[in-house]
Amino acid sequence: MTQPPRPITIADVAQHAQVSAMTVSNVINNKPHVRPQTRQRVLDAIARTGYRVNPMARALAGGRGRMLSVITRQLNLPYVSEILMGAAESADALNYDLAVLMRGTRTSNDLSVMSRLSAGALLIQPDSRDEVGAQLPEHVISVDGPSARPLSVDNYGGARQAMAHLLGLGHTRVAIITGALAFRVDPFTGAHSADSDRDDAAERLRGYHDALRDARVKVPRTYVQDGDYRKPSAELTTRQLLSLPRPPTAIFASSDAMAIGAIHVAQDLGLSVPRDLSVVGFDDFPIASQTRPALTTVRQPLHQMGALAIRMLVELAEGRAVPMPPPFQTELMIRESTAPPPDREKAP
Repeated sequence: MTQPPRPITIADVAQHAQVSAMTVSNVINNKPHVRPQTRQRVLDAIARTGYRVNPMARALAGGRGRMLSVITRQLNLPYVSEILMGAAESADALNYDLAVLMRGTRTSNDLSVMSRLSAGALLIQPDSRDEVGAQLPEHVISVDGPSARPLSVDNYGGARQAMAHLLGLGHTRVAIITGALAFRVDPFTGAHSADSDRDDAAERLRGYHDALRDARVKVPRTYVQDGDYRKPSAELTTRQLLSLPRPPTAIFASSDAMAIGAIHVAQDLGLSVPRDLSVVGFDDFPIASQTRPALTTVRQPLHQMGALAIRMLVELAEGRAVPMPPPFQTELMIRESTAPPPDREKAP
């Protein structure tokens, strides 16, 4: 049986370049004291041998170098995947390695190794209850979570865009399925405490309520249903909404996954989307344009957020000041899942 080829090592590169293994290591780690002619000889030898750098080993050997970490609780969410794709492209363009760590639900997880190896960390949707600050690198940026340097979108403005669209079509019976509310929020008024300003779900709920108030439209309390951004929660709440004596003619779901769940339930009940029920989501994941009907939704620039987060971490790691950008603007993507309300609708 043929044996697999032996991996190329630093020693092999050193032999080809006729230098020491230490010199090869210095070139790989971009140390400044290597002569230009020697550096080029080593780089040529790396190209000839096909040697691939092990980023973890390089970081262990040289301490914090050209490695950044991404830490998240869930990797299988489209939201996280979109941010990761942007982060990976940016890291590759800047010649930085990216290590991804899925953090468990226990706050006791040891992240100290990431602090030792990484020049900076990107946290995706960190929990405010996490006690990880001392375990992280000096430079940290978060997406949609509490941190000294948070990147976020205008969730309130995005919700207002969604509601303006539905109200403009003539809907007055508009329900909402919220995201996972992390703070104390009045479900009917959307009022929440000052410490919840960075809670995406609360901001989307506040935008919903303010849009109804400004349009002088009143809805029953039963039109506000709790969700958790995931499809099953929307399937349950949509059945409850559509079983009401006066069901809504439109649903604003705080995520695309929940919007798709709402559409599926409506179709299972024999309703047509959008003829009998209009549905708007929030995110604009790739699947949103592929569903039938294609989903009207609020687009978050998640790919750009991931890419910018990495560029900012590189700037910080290399000793440059980085101003925080304002919240990213959202964009309403009008597709097939919304239409004027059915003729039988009467104002409540």
